[in-house]
Amino acid sequence: MLEFVWRWSVVCPSLGVCHLRHPAPELVVKSPTSSFFHSCITAVSAATLVISAPAWASVTSRAVPAVSSVAGIATTVTEINQQIAAALPGGEVVVRDGTYDGASINFTQHGTASQPITLRAQTRGKVIFTGASSLTISGEWLIVDGFVWRGARKQNVISFNRAKDCEFRHNALIDSGPEPTVADGSIKLQNSSARNKLLRNRFENLPAQGIRLTCNATNCGNVDNQIAYNLFYGKKSSAGSNNGESIQLGSGIIGTVKTVGDLRTVIESNLFENIAPSAEMISSKTNYNIFRFNTFRNTEDRLVLRMGTHAEVYGNWFTNAMGIRVHESFHSLHDNHFEGVNGPAIMLPSGKKTDDCYHWPADSVRIVANTVVGASDNAIEIGGNKMESNGCTYSELPQNGYYEENILVNFTGNAFWLYAPSNQTYVENIAWPKVGSATGVSFVDPLLIRNAMGAYISRKFPARGAVMQCRALTVADVGPSSTYSCE
Repeated sequence: MLEFVWRWSVVCPSLGVCHLRHPAPELVVKSPTSSFFHSCITAVSAATLVISAPAWASVTSRAVPAVSSVAGIATTVTEINQQIAAALPGGEVVVRDGTYDGASINFTQHGTASQPITLRAQTRGKVIFTGASSLTISGEWLIVDGFVWRGARKQNVISFNRAKDCEFRHNALIDSGPEPTVADGSIKLQNSSARNKLLRNRFENLPAQGIRLTCNATNCGNVDNQIAYNLFYGKKSSAGSNNGESIQLGSGIIGTVKTVGDLRTVIESNLFENIAPSAEMISSKTNYNIFRFNTFRNTEDRLVLRMGTHAEVYGNWFTNAMGIRVHESFHSLHDNHFEGVNGPAIMLPSGKKTDDCYHWPADSVRIVANTVVGASDNAIEIGGNKMESNGCTYSELPQNGYYEENILVNFTGNAFWLYAPSNQTYVENIAWPKVGSATGVSFVDPLLIRNAMGAYISRKFPARGAVMQCRALTVADVGPSSTYSCE
């Protein structure tokens, strides 16, 4: 008698993934009493035997199917947190479309660079958190994708707490966060949260601070974070009070201790539009931050280098906006395009250089190859804005400024306005139409035209003024559904 015998085995080559394995069937001969059976055995062993294994769907319950990296869709806050706790590297937690009120989610997990753990909406923009909802991100290599927080009036709606190499992307915060009187943000990065990315989000009508990176006397480890391709739209007014910034990088002075630290934050390719007045729109109070390729349109506050050193500001567009205010030392402002600016395009106020005073004067700042077309005040203002606060009289002038190859056209006051004599250097700047004389400034029509990118360039002095690497951004270029990239 001739009989095929199948011997199945279960093989698990990696954690959580198992499958069935079947070798070639064994040929068993029972009572082979004739040469015919021997010849059959020889023929079978010499030939290739092709056997079709059954499809996985038809395997009986005795088989062990593969384990999926995606659990069932979570439908309650309890299920969301349970699935997060059980997630493995490479896994996903998917939240069913719908509205969740008062949801407190703790995304504490540990993915890897090649296998991050993702928390995402079933459909981007259709999972909405309301009320006192909040999300804490803690761990490594985590991704949050596609959610909306609407009317989530809570302090620190999103908190990065000891988070490293995480992404917060394609989300929206609308009318969410604390009241303006609360010194905290809608999003807070704290406790050594490093190398995180906030990408392609929408921040609309935020009532208080938007994104806050902490830096205090004992902990300034929130380093190397990136904020890119986000839309900051319709920021509510804080009526000129503190704690209304769209972005704050560090707190500056904690009590009487000046704390600035090297955060090295990169803020790039964001659109700030229809931003109402606050004390400062962006407040940089730490060292080595970079602001590039952003667009500021219809904004009523400034990008302020408030404390800290070595900031780099370049490739930004300011249109019908307020410009830049500069304090402290060794900053570089180059290749920025200002058009229709409210007030001076660039301000370097007087200050006082002691640790217990909040505003230091600018020192050794380079302002090179910027273009200003239309300013309702002086194009570049150096010194002045004298004021007193907290027992400090801000009367020390900026020093050692360097201004080269800027083009300044159609300003109301002066091209360079200097409050009082101080050490400044001007090299090959062009100003028009105001007639006058100053070392390093030529008053001549630069014959401006727009290039294909929409920037003003000079036909007469093509090597001067801003060279823009990326065009001005539109609403379609940023936010949750955007794909534009400035290369």
